[in-house]
Amino acid sequence: MTLRTLLLAAALVLTSCGDKPAIFNSMDVTGATWAQHYELPNLQGQPVSERSFPGKVTAVFFGFLYCPDACPTHLTKMVELKKRLGKDADRLQVVFITVDPESDQPEELAAFLSSFDPSFVGLRGTPDQVAATAKDFRVFFKKNGPSSIDHTTFTYLYDPQGRLRLVAPQDLAIEKLESDVRVLLK
Repeated sequence: MTLRTLLLAAALVLTSCGDKPAIFNSMDVTGATWAQHYELPNLQGQPVSERSFPGKVTAVFFGFLYCPDACPTHLTKMVELKKRLGKDADRLQVVFITVDPESDQPEELAAFLSSFDPSFVGLRGTPDQVAATAKDFRVFFKKNGPSSIDHTTFTYLYDPQGRLRLVAPQDLAIEKLESDVRVLLK
C-alpha cells in the first residue's frame, strides 16, 4: 500500500468519525443574522436577555394577556413540554414577550403566567422597545381593537449558550418539539 493510499484511508476514517449534524423537526435557523440579541425588562423592571439563562434552552414567544386562543394554547404546551422533560424540566426557560405593553400590566401578566408555571418569565418593554424587538425577530403584530391583536405564533428556541437555533411553528406536535429541545440540551 502506498503512502498516498494510507493517508486517503486515514482521512476517510477520520471524516466518518465526526459528529453527525443534528436533525430537527423545527426550522433550523442556526447562524441566522436576526434575533441574535434581545433585551427587555422583566415584570419587575430588571433587564433580561438571551444571556440571562445560561445552561438552559430558552423558548421565546410573543403574545398578549387577553389572547383568546394562541397564547393560552402555547403556554399549556410549554407546561406539557416541561412535564415530558422530567428531570431536565428545569433546563427549559419559557419567556413570554407581550406585544401589548400598554394594556398588559405587570401584576396581571405575572399572575397569568404563574397560573401556567411560576418559572415562566414575562417581558414588557415600552411600545417602541417591543416593536424594535419584534421587528428583529421578524414577528408581525397588529392591534385590531382593545382586546384583539393579530400576531406571529412561532416559538424561538435558543440553545444553552444563548444562540438562536430553531423556530417552531405553533402546530408542531409536542413529541417533535420535545425531541428538538432534548437535542439542544445535549
